Amino acid sequence: MAEGDGVERLVAGRYRLLRRLGAGGMGRVWLAYDQILDCEVALKELALPVDVPEEQLGTRIARARVEARHAARLRSHPHVATVHDVVEENGLPWIVMGFMPGAKDLAEVVRDHGPLSPSDTARIGVAVLDALMAGHRVGILHRDVKPANILLTGPGAQTPGGAAGGHVLLTDYGISLQPDSGETRLTTTSGFIGTPGFLAPERSRGVAPSPASDLFSLGATLYYAVEGSGPFDRPTPYETLSALLFEEPPPPTRAGDLGAVLAGLMAKDPEQRMGSDEAMRTLAGLTATPGAEPRVEKPAVPEGETTPLPEEQPASRPPPGAPPAEEGPSPAPPPPRPRHRWSAKVPSGRVLRAIAAALLLIGGGIWAGVTLLASPDTKAPKTDVPPYGDQVALTRELKPGNCVSASWPEERFKDPPELKIVDCKTYPDGQVLDVNATTSLDDARANGQGICRGLLRDTTNSMVNVQSYALVPSEAGWDNGVRNTACLLFGKTVGLYGPVGDYRKYGEQIFVENSSIGDCYNLKKLEENNYAHLLVDCKQPHELQGLGYVKAPESMRFESWDSMYDLCVKRYGSYKSPTRDLYAWNHAENTWNQGFRFVMCLLAMREEGQKLPPGSAPPAPSPVNVEPMGAR
Repeated sequence: MAEGDGVERLVAGRYRLLRRLGAGGMGRVWLAYDQILDCEVALKELALPVDVPEEQLGTRIARARVEARHAARLRSHPHVATVHDVVEENGLPWIVMGFMPGAKDLAEVVRDHGPLSPSDTARIGVAVLDALMAGHRVGILHRDVKPANILLTGPGAQTPGGAAGGHVLLTDYGISLQPDSGETRLTTTSGFIGTPGFLAPERSRGVAPSPASDLFSLGATLYYAVEGSGPFDRPTPYETLSALLFEEPPPPTRAGDLGAVLAGLMAKDPEQRMGSDEAMRTLAGLTATPGAEPRVEKPAVPEGETTPLPEEQPASRPPPGAPPAEEGPSPAPPPPRPRHRWSAKVPSGRVLRAIAAALLLIGGGIWAGVTLLASPDTKAPKTDVPPYGDQVALTRELKPGNCVSASWPEERFKDPPELKIVDCKTYPDGQVLDVNATTSLDDARANGQGICRGLLRDTTNSMVNVQSYALVPSEAGWDNGVRNTACLLFGKTVGLYGPVGDYRKYGEQIFVENSSIGDCYNLKKLEENNYAHLLVDCKQPHELQGLGYVKAPESMRFESWDSMYDLCVKRYGSYKSPTRDLYAWNHAENTWNQGFRFVMCLLAMREEGQKLPPGSAPPAPSPVNVEPMGAR
C-alpha cells in the first residue's frame, strides 16, 4: 500500500507504489514496482514549492525535468545514483532511480553510530569528489551536496564494523523544484529554503552556482562526517546563515591531517578555495590502506567513538598489478596555495549582525536581502555590469527557460547579438535551454560552443532549422561573478514562435517552428479552414502526431498544399493504411517567404472524429529521394 494514500497507486501507467521510503524538503521517495521490467525501483516524487506564482511553476517543472535528464547522463558513473527515467504524472516530473535495499544516507549513519574515522571520511570524499568532477567536466553541477544526499550501501551502512563491500553513491543531481538562491535569496515568505549549513557563502549572496560552490558543500559535508556536527550548526536557520557568511567553523578535533583539506575546501572566497585536483590527491593519500591507518588523537568523550566503514578502493589509486609509473625528472611544484588556518574568531560587527538577524526574525521570517548581513569588505555583484558585454546589452544573467529577442549585427551566429528578455508567448527569436558552469573564462571561450551543442543535441535533433548558440560571460561579467555560459536555441532563418522542448505546456498552441518530431496534437477550430494545433500528451488519445519534416524545393509556392502532401507521402508513405492517412502542415506564408521552407508531416485517422490511440508512432523510415532537412 502507498503510505498516506490508503490504496496502491499507479504512476505513469507503469510504476505501482508500494511504500514510502523517506521524505524531505524536495519531495518523497517511494519504493515502486515496475510492471514492465518486473523489478523494484525507487521513485522520487518532487515537491511543489510553496507560494510560487502560477506563471513560474511551469518553468521550474520544466527545468527539473531537464536537469533530471542531464543527471541521467552520469548513470554509468560508479558513485552516482542511477537515474533510469523521467516520467510525468499530473503535470509533475517523477524521477525513476535504482533501488538499493538497506542503503542509508550519511546523515543517518552519523546520527545513529557517531562520527566516522578520518580515513573512512576521506574515502567517502574521494568517491563523492570523483562523481562531482565527472559532472563538472560535462557542465553538470550538483547544487545540493550534503550528508542526506550521500548514500552508503552494504553491511557497513547498517551497523558499526560492517563487513567489507560497502559503496558510496551521490544522489539528487540538481533535481529540485525549488528556486536557485539567486531567485529568492534563499527564502520565501513562508520560511527558509535550502540547506544553509552546507551552502557555499557566495550562493547565499545570489551568485550563480559553480564547481567551486559544490566543493565548499563537499568540505562542509566531510566536516560533518568526521566531527559529528555541521561546521555552521546553530539553533536557527538565520543564525546558521550568519555563521556561514561571517564566522569560521570550530577547528576540528577528530580530523587529523584531514583538517587541512576541510579548511581548503571551505575557504569563503571561491578564488582561494582548494581545487578539485588538489583535493583529490590529498584525500586519496588519506584513505585507509592495510596497516597504515592515519594516527589521530581522539578526545576522551563518549561521543568520540567512530563508525568504521567497509573498505573501498579509492578512485585515484592504480588497479592491482598496474605497472609502476616511469621514473623521470620531477615536475616543477605548483605555485603555493594560501594555507587556510582554523579560527573560531568572529569578525568585528558581530553585534550589528546579531541585531540584523533579530530584525529578520521579528519581521516574520522574510528574507529582505543578504546585504543586511554583509560585511563591509564583501564584494556584492554590481547590477550595472552587463554580464555578456555591451553589445549583448543584457543587465542580468540569463536563466534556463528565458526567452529572448535577438538583433544580429551582421550574419546570424557570427558575432554576439543584442538581446532582450521577452515573454515566451510573444514569438521569441530564441530560448535559453541550459547553462554550463566553467572554471575559467578561457575554458568557456574555447569549449562553450561545443558543450552547448552537446547539451542541446536532443532538442536540435528533434526540431528543424534550429541551431544552438553559446553566450559566454564578458571579462567584466566574469569578474563580477558570472560563471555560467548560457546555451540558447535559435531558429536559423526565423524565430521560434514560442517556447521549445520541455518548456512547452500541454494545451498550448504549437507552430511548425517550435514543434518537435513525435509531438502529439489536438485541433481547435479558429475560423473556416483554419485550426490551431494544441500540444497534448501522447499517452492520451490524440488527433495528430508529427512524424518529421521535409524541405520543399525553392520553386514550391506556399499555397501548393497538394505538392506538400505529395512530399509527405514520398517520405512517409509507409504510414498510410486503410484507417490512417498523412497530412502536411505549414504555419505562415511570411515565414515561408523568409526561407523557412519546411513542411511537417503528420499522421491522423482517416475517419473524421476518430483519434489515434495512446502511444507514439513507430520510428520514421529513412528519407528517400527528398531534399535533405536543414536541422542537422
